[in-house]
Amino acid sequence: MNANTIHLEILLKESIFGLCIMGAVAIFNIYSFAWISLTYGRVLREGRYHGKHYEMFRYVAFILLLVIAMLVSLSIWVLALTSFNFVSDWVPALLFAASYFTSVGNFTVDFPMGWRLIPSIIAFSGLFGFAWATASSIGMAHNLSLHLEKHQ
Repeated sequence: MNANTIHLEILLKESIFGLCIMGAVAIFNIYSFAWISLTYGRVLREGRYHGKHYEMFRYVAFILLLVIAMLVSLSIWVLALTSFNFVSDWVPALLFAASYFTSVGNFTVDFPMGWRLIPSIIAFSGLFGFAWATASSIGMAHNLSLHLEKHQ
């Protein structure tokens, strides 16, 4: 077996692992963000109007649910990093995953050879997560705006 074949096998193994964890994060994000957005829309449609300040507070509460969902997404990466012994403790795993999930990338961990693509996959996952969360919050803000205009 030559060196190129070995490197290709390592890259394939790392890519499959990264894509599987990224898939789990993406599925969680899609379902949780959609559920939060749809629930917010239903609450506005079916609920009673309680005044402008209450409705704004309720919007902020639903945005906080989006933030919690993002933290759970990050936790999936932390669990993967610690379960597969890439990082021995959950605190450095959290700092590392959060650093790349937010695309800052200023916290380093020495991965074994052949696992150097993981930070990029975590960053890619975070970019999509933040995009979906942003889209959800904009949709919810639009629903809030329509709801407030209807009750003026």
